[in-house]
This record gives sequence, structure tokens and C-alpha cells, in this order.
Amino acid sequence: MTTLGLYQKWRPQVFADLVGQDPVVQTLRQAVTLGRVAHAYLFSGPRGTGKTSAARILAKALNCQSLGPASPQPEGGLQGEPDGSCPFCLAVSEGRALDLIEMDAASHRGIDDVRSLRERVFGSGPAEGRCKVYIIDEAHMLTEPAFNALLKTLEEPAPWAYFILCTTEAHKIPATILSRCQRFDFRRIGPADVQARLLTVCTGEGVEAEPEALRTIARASWGSLRDACNVLEQAIVTAGSPITLACLQELLGLSRNASSLELVRHSLAGDASQGLVVIGKATAAGADLRAFHRDVMEFLRAVLLSKAGVTEGLDYPAELLKDVQAIAAEVSWDRLLLATKLFSQVNLRSSEAPTTLPLELALVESTAAPGRPQPAAEQRQAPAAPTRPAPAPSTPAPRPYVRPQAAGTPPADAPTPAPVAAAAPAVPSTAGPPPDHAPAPVPVPGAPASGSPVPPHQWDALRQALKRTKGNKYVLGSLLLDCRQQSIEGDSLVLYFKNRANRDRLEEELQNPIGLRAVQEAVKGAFGQEYTLQLTVEGGNGSAEQGEGGHLVRAAMALGARIVDP
Repeated sequence: MTTLGLYQKWRPQVFADLVGQDPVVQTLRQAVTLGRVAHAYLFSGPRGTGKTSAARILAKALNCQSLGPASPQPEGGLQGEPDGSCPFCLAVSEGRALDLIEMDAASHRGIDDVRSLRERVFGSGPAEGRCKVYIIDEAHMLTEPAFNALLKTLEEPAPWAYFILCTTEAHKIPATILSRCQRFDFRRIGPADVQARLLTVCTGEGVEAEPEALRTIARASWGSLRDACNVLEQAIVTAGSPITLACLQELLGLSRNASSLELVRHSLAGDASQGLVVIGKATAAGADLRAFHRDVMEFLRAVLLSKAGVTEGLDYPAELLKDVQAIAAEVSWDRLLLATKLFSQVNLRSSEAPTTLPLELALVESTAAPGRPQPAAEQRQAPAAPTRPAPAPSTPAPRPYVRPQAAGTPPADAPTPAPVAAAAPAVPSTAGPPPDHAPAPVPVPGAPASGSPVPPHQWDALRQALKRTKGNKYVLGSLLLDCRQQSIEGDSLVLYFKNRANRDRLEEELQNPIGLRAVQEAVKGAFGQEYTLQLTVEGGNGSAEQGEGGHLVRAAMALGARIVDP
């Protein structure tokens, strides 16, 4: 004797049993109550969300004896609900109803199968009920000729025939079919609803389960109640009662919360070495890398929400929630957004045996963000010299760039830029204490003087350094092609763009710490020292043609014109 699985044993039998599909249930109930059931429906949505179950319940409602034209409708919230006890309802539940025809389009997808279906539709009326209901499961698998053969039947069906097409890929259904059906989109079931349904199943089966274990199953099922019931049944067979979180994680190879949260903590703290150790330990313990990555993303989302002051949607135990809030209080927004973006781009589905390299690259790149304090193990100290001080770090934090309001005009609240200190090392004095005033800074050889245009060879060197450097969206060197003028103002490198759009694109790229560091390193290599970037537009109003320095104005002035103040 074959034993039914939990998902078959606990399949919804009435509309009230459908979980997480309240809009669909309400509409179908109202259609049955008012007698306005359409002749063709399309139920689309992810697997395990109740599409086929809803189709069977609708077939019950159309033929249920308690919902007939002469039967009074019950008052309250159960209008349009089949009773589940009449002969037809029992026949559908037991799989022996003659007026409910289910066709699997994955195995009957040809035109001959649809022609046979048409003959059955128009050949005879219902055998025991008021109508016949045809359920075509995985309808997107039908061939194009089969869809064409089905068109006329859907448009002008027999008066006793109803069609319900179920599919997980509605975009593959031809528009001609969609236009002849009423479409209902079934959404993924929320973790809280899945957990509540699993608790009902456990109570009916006489099985005890820890709430955290059911919550873990609900998260792992990704909104599919059928998958959740299968995991629960596997846990019951393996561990028995009670079902604990430890047994479930061991059974499914899921990563423990401590490991994924520890990786998030090290990533946001800038500690790459300890984060790599966590990944190595999780791999050695046999954790599923995809589940491990999914847990990391869940904790990054939790930290993001906690940082923003949002506590709703954080379904974690009190201890884990406290740790998440502590991490959120210490991390900066820039580092949190960068880490979240990098880990979200990790792809572990490229092969059957995913490697840890994508996770490790995301970790190292997130901890190598500009301006982070380096751990003691990464610092490199130069040997002490009796006559020279220790050199400055070779890669300082990038200097910010300032966006002025108009060409050549600094912002109103910007302080006066101070002159850049000399980059050449100073020779220490050996004749007593240092004087009260330091000597005047020595200019860097080859650096342009303040207030002067940038020499062409240095500008070409900067463009060549960024020629193949790809930012977040654009190639940085290509954006510099629109920069027609450049000048040095104090410790600022002012770039004058012809078009405002290109200025805004470069400004957007400089918002990314990686792009900002690349530009600053190229500036230092070309000019021999650091400069604060200022991006502006020729004329200050969006284009060179409209500004005072546009080529049209210059051409007119060359012919003897002059500028008159309004």
C-alpha cells in the first residue's frame, strides 16, 4: 500500500485551506456566490503555491450540491465554499470524479492530444455533476500547434465545460490564449504563513517541533508549501519527534547562524584574514555554500534594516537580533552598502560543485575599501634610519572631490584651500630643538604652480592611466575626453567639462570608493602629488555653447564683438 506524502495528505480541500492567497480566494468565492464563474482561467505562479489545489477546489464548488442554484447560500465568510462532504466533493478528494479531467501538458503537449481533448469536450456532457472541469497542468509546455488548436475551444466552449490552465511560466503562454482567460497570479507564501501551516501539520501528525526549526524550514522552502512539507516529512523520518534545529541543520547541510553572522561581522569590520578562516571552517564542516551565502545575505539585510532603524521583518531570536544591532551601530553606511552590493553579486550556481572563490573575493574586496584601518598584521614598517624619518604610507586614503556651484567659483561654505605641503622628505636638524617656524615648503618637481593650467603632457599621462579603467558603469578615461580645460587652484585640480551629463557621470563614478581610489592614484602618478578634485561645467550652466567661454562666443569676439552686461 502506497503511503501518501504530507503534501498530498494535507492538500487544501476548501478555499479556507489555501495559505497566503487571500486575493485569489476572495475573488473565486465571490464568483461562485454570484454565479459569474468564467469559462477559462489561468493560474500562474511559483511551484507549491496552491495553483492545482485551487483548481480542484473550484471544480468542487462548481458541482457541489450545497452550492447549487436551489441551495441557499450560507451567511458569513463561507459563501462560495464547497462543503467537502457531498458525493462530488468526496469523489474529487479521492481522485475518482468523472467530471474532473486533469491533463499534464508536459507529457501530452501535441496537437493530437488537444484534438482528443476537444472531442471529449463536445462529445458528451457531464456524467454526474452540473459541469465538466478540465485542468491543464504545466500549460506552457504545449506546442504552438497545440495552442492554436486550443484557441477555438477556449473562445467558444461547450456550455458545460470550464478550463483552468496552471503554469509556472506565464510568459510562455501565447497572448491569444491569455486574452481568452481570466488570469490569477499566485504569489510566494510568506515564511510566517508557511511556519503556521507547518505547525498545523505537526499538530495533526502528533509531532513536536521547535519553533526555530519550523522557521528554518519556512526560510529554506522559498515560499513553496509543498517543498516545506517535503522537508518536514524528511525531518520526521530522520530525527523523529521532537524536531530540533540542530538535527535539521545537520540533515539539510545548512550553515549555522553563528558562522554566517561571524562572516558578516568580520567583513564589516575590515578583517579579511578572520573572514577567510570562517569560510574555510564552514566548507570543512560540509556546509552548503549556497545556503551559507543565502544566510550571509539575510544577515546583511538585517544589519541594513537595523542601521536604518527598521525592526519589522527581522524574525530572529533575541540573541541574534542583539548581535545584529551591535554590528549595525558600529559600521558605516559606505562600508555596509559596499559589502551588501559585493556579496549580492556572488554567483554560486555556475557549476554543480560551487567553489568558495566568489565568496572569498567578495570578502577581500569589501574589506579592502578605501580608508579602512589596517590590522596590525598587514602593516609594514620601514627600518629605522639615523638620518631620515620613516616614509609615509605608500597608499594613503583618497582625498575627496568637491563639486563647485559654478565654473571657477568654490562653494560658499567651502574653506579656503591650504597650500600642499612638500612631498620631499626633510633632513632633520642635529643642532638642538627645531625652530618655531618650519621652512617654506619645497614644490614638487614637475608639478604645475597654483592658478596655472595643467601642462599637456601631465594631462595626457592622466588620461592614459585611466584609459582602460572601468568604473561602476563607465570607462573613466572616456569620460575625461569631454574635459576641455584643466587648471590647478591651490590644492585642487579643477576639471571643466563641455557637457553637464559627462560631468555628472564622472561624479557618479567618484561616489564609488573603488573608482575614487583609481582616479586619485592616477592623479598622483601623473602630477607627483595629490589634489582635491573639483568638477564643473564650462560656463556653469550646462554646456560650453551657452557659457561665456563657448566656441560661438569666442568666434563672435574674434570678429570684433564684445560682451555687454544686461
